[in-house]
Amino acid sequence: MPDLSNPKPLVAVAGASGFVGSHLRLRLGEAFRFRALTRSPNIVERNQGTSSTEWRHCDLYSLPKLTEAFEGCEYGIYLVHSMAPSSRLMQGNFEDTDLILADNFIRAAEAAGMKHVVYLSGLMPEEGESVSSHLRSRREVEAVLRSRSLKVTVLRAGLIFGPGGSSFSMLVNLVNRLPIMLLPAWVHSQTQSIDIENVCQAFLLALEEDTLAGGTYDLGGHEPMSYRDLILKTAELLGRKPKTVNFPLNCFGLSKHWVAVFSGVEPALVGPLQESLQHNLQAKPNVLLDRLQSNLISLEDSMRNAVDSHGRPKPNPRSQTQTKDEQHIRQESRVRSVQRMPLPNGWNAEQVAEEYGDWLTKSFRGLINAEKDAEGVVRFKALGQYCTLLELTPTPYSFKNIRRRAYYVSGGILSKDVDPPGRFEFRLFPENDCLIASIHGFSPTLPWWIYSMTQAVAHLQVMHAFGRHLGRVDSQKAEKATVIPS
Repeated sequence: MPDLSNPKPLVAVAGASGFVGSHLRLRLGEAFRFRALTRSPNIVERNQGTSSTEWRHCDLYSLPKLTEAFEGCEYGIYLVHSMAPSSRLMQGNFEDTDLILADNFIRAAEAAGMKHVVYLSGLMPEEGESVSSHLRSRREVEAVLRSRSLKVTVLRAGLIFGPGGSSFSMLVNLVNRLPIMLLPAWVHSQTQSIDIENVCQAFLLALEEDTLAGGTYDLGGHEPMSYRDLILKTAELLGRKPKTVNFPLNCFGLSKHWVAVFSGVEPALVGPLQESLQHNLQAKPNVLLDRLQSNLISLEDSMRNAVDSHGRPKPNPRSQTQTKDEQHIRQESRVRSVQRMPLPNGWNAEQVAEEYGDWLTKSFRGLINAEKDAEGVVRFKALGQYCTLLELTPTPYSFKNIRRRAYYVSGGILSKDVDPPGRFEFRLFPENDCLIASIHGFSPTLPWWIYSMTQAVAHLQVMHAFGRHLGRVDSQKAEKATVIPS
């Protein structure tokens, strides 16, 4: 339990167990108390009574759970990038899940009365240049976090050097393990790295100095150089002499897998990082960066601090619980399915939900019927009235929310009765001209191998078809709908 007599401000941290979150809690502990949010019960159990940080087991996909977890917090730190698996089956991409998580975080922070949120984003290329999916997602998250009334400060960093950093470990492991390195075209783009200590200093300034709150600040500590030159500099510092062979194409698909194999970093993390490195990324001058100048740590010192005596990268704090977490996810056998769809002009979430039931009934020509009772409970029935496939009960949090319509999966022969129950929702993002249809924590009745080859495939096809249907919705019908207020 938190120490209520402690005068230090309480900061909620999403992503607290990762590389950056672990360093922040250690370095900023003299100025702040932390409430660390994690989906991992193993992390909570491991840290019970061993840390000044208060750990909360919290589903970041649940807006009510987040709002409850934020009670009493003055500030928020958002470090989440949803590339790691959170369910046994994941249908969707990190861009869409990042959008939901950011929206949940900022809505919960606003409801809890937070003063200020700080988000760690990525360095961006010049305005107008097309960006990779990784950087496009970060830009979308910035916009979502700033869509509410809270003051949000954005810190943008490229490669972060430090003990346990994934991008740093990938670089060092490649240099250590490959005597010959095939260098695709993307390694010739400019990049700028920074030490984790300087990132922590930037967070401290952003949280403590009111004049900096609400701004966007690029962070760069080391000399800008191409990723190729960074590889060669790393090799020099580690006493390695790899031979390099230039290749004229990017080959993201191929290089993602061989980099993952030799670096020990998951392909899901390697791919987005590689794609972002095709851009020239360099920190633009700003007042916060000026404040860091006298304390910037050199590349050489960053390297020495982040490797052991054998030149191997120090472990990521998350690695201590990763295996247990993966086992837990597999044992729970839950499903997450997230799809982005076109948003008909002027529609609200209730209209989308109504349209889904009507469309499903018409598309399956009587084989499946969607019925809604007076309490708003929706039942998808088959074989006439004799068989309820799924039952959806509206959550109390979405009745008055025109941008969100959410249901608990409360029954039906296709769903297990589990606690907490699965959820189905439509969430609107009019500023992005899209909506997100999603299922979270669904537990199927069918044996897993049968489910994954039948019901899971059918669900994905149905959602893709509904997305195409929304894209074809008559514009005249959309114009007659109630306009969603900002």
